[in-house]
Amino acid sequence: WFQPVLALYDSAGHEVAYNDGYTFHPDPVLHCVIPRDGEYTVEIRDALYRGREDFVYRLTIGELPFVTSVFPLGGRAGSRVKVALNGWNLGASQIAMDLRQRAADTAPLELALKLPAQESVRFAVDSLPELLEKEPNDSEKSAQRVKLPVIVNGRIDGPGDWDFYRFTGRAGQELVAEVTARRLGSPLDSMLRLSDATGRQIAFNDDHEDRAAGLLTHQADSYLAVRLPANGTYYLAIGDTQQQGGPEYAYRIRIGAPRPDFELFVTPASVNAGRGLSVPMEVHAVRRDGFSGEIALALNGAPAGYALSGATLNAGQDDARFTLAVPASASPQEPARVRIEGRAMVQGREVVRMARPADDMTQAFFNHHLVPAEEQMLMVVRRAGLRAPARIAGPRLLRIPAGGAAALRAQVELPPNANFGRLMFELGNPPAGVEIGAVQQSGPEVIVTVRCQPDGSKPGTKGNLIVHIVAERMAPASAKAPGRVTRVELGVLPAIPFEIVRP
Repeated sequence: WFQPVLALYDSAGHEVAYNDGYTFHPDPVLHCVIPRDGEYTVEIRDALYRGREDFVYRLTIGELPFVTSVFPLGGRAGSRVKVALNGWNLGASQIAMDLRQRAADTAPLELALKLPAQESVRFAVDSLPELLEKEPNDSEKSAQRVKLPVIVNGRIDGPGDWDFYRFTGRAGQELVAEVTARRLGSPLDSMLRLSDATGRQIAFNDDHEDRAAGLLTHQADSYLAVRLPANGTYYLAIGDTQQQGGPEYAYRIRIGAPRPDFELFVTPASVNAGRGLSVPMEVHAVRRDGFSGEIALALNGAPAGYALSGATLNAGQDDARFTLAVPASASPQEPARVRIEGRAMVQGREVVRMARPADDMTQAFFNHHLVPAEEQMLMVVRRAGLRAPARIAGPRLLRIPAGGAAALRAQVELPPNANFGRLMFELGNPPAGVEIGAVQQSGPEVIVTVRCQPDGSKPGTKGNLIVHIVAERMAPASAKAPGRVTRVELGVLPAIPFEIVRP
């Protein structure tokens, strides 16, 4: 929670420059032209004058190249684009981007410069036609005419500026307008307004959540998805919510028909699993432009014996827990890389997307961010657990009546001479009102009652149950302490697909 601030002082102790955050980034960047020869002091401290062992930092000082903005923020795949640069100590005001071999994606802009003081600048690559904003376009009367579909590259040139775009629409036409600015490093806090030829507002948006934005703690890009009410002329206007502007306030607007798609993230990025056991994981779908179909997960190139259970995101579902089973023959070794893919039918064609490994991190104890990692890593560890992999013995789908109960049958074989006592089953992050009831055990055969309270999840609720297997064990007594009962987690059942049904 370190909130650093930077200050620069001259030899007399006078403050020459100060910064407590660079645009929307909490880390400060201080740019300054040194006024005269002499000795200067840089001060770094916490904004609230706190200090802890984890308040660590790296401070880079010098006549360093630093890009403050680029324009445009992207280009069309298969083309060459001239990109204007603004910043400090760059030595060049323009570079050429060769996109002839690039696929449509957002990738780091590869500047012909060394940038030791900043991360790579983001640059978008898309397949749609592109054009540049043309001023004046500050009102409906001077709105720039565009033909859909299109991506417009523009800038909010100054405080209070609005840019207007004019296009022709049809009654019932589905339209998407999406701003990409903050996600590409622009400080623009955009807002979008769609109006008809009479000036009547059809739709408005300020911020739109994008769970794929990673560590971007204030995702401020706008998004509209509407069905046009009538044939005629429409106006799309973009401005800055905070009434700011300038050459760095660049944006890209995609205007056109929806392009349904999805991205996948799997958490956590690193897992430990015992041989012959299952480990719980979670998949997160970022659905684009109204796509709501089912997504099936599968391992990509995994060694024999590894398997997924509950590996389906139901239609309309954004998050699902599943399990990865590790074969009993697996041996502890160097961490293995795991690749998981998702398949779905999108507008009549099969789309395959590789899931990106990520970690689920929180901001201010509330907001969750899916922070991407480079690899999905699995470490097989030596861990005391079950004698054989736990198995589900009943139907593949557990149907639980609302206000009632269902029987889950499993086989759980304990190791010999394990000195385990009572065997318990616990749900990990269960749906509302779903809980474990009575447990009957006869040797390896186990019947677990799963109940749904009357005021719990509603009929039609679907997902996966993650059931942890826990045993009691008596710790031996010593001269200093009496024996006591401890809890030992033995493993996890393969993920159990469930559905809440009417009683």
